[in-house]
Amino acid sequence: MNKVAVFEKELKYIKNESFKNDAMYLIDSLPDYFYEVAAASTGKYHPSYALGKGGLVRHTKAAVRIANDLLGDECIGNKYTQDEKDLMIMALILHDG
Repeated sequence: MNKVAVFEKELKYIKNESFKNDAMYLIDSLPDYFYEVAAASTGKYHPSYALGKGGLVRHTKAAVRIANDLLGDECIGNKYTQDEKDLMIMALILHDG
């Protein structure tokens, strides 16, 4: 499996090439089970799309998308440098890894 390809869209949100390269290296280092397990076993704290096989990846991709939308909002995003935004996206991609 090409682990980095799973997050191809999310990696495009990262503008700093050095950060992007670091993120790609770390994504490739994530354990294989990360791509297979659910985000939660009970469903108590996660929506239904995050349950079942591959749920953790779907949860991660949703968190990154939400953050990217918020960081693109002029009221919120203007408070952060591009590097800070890049690091937030990177942290979210890796947060459950």
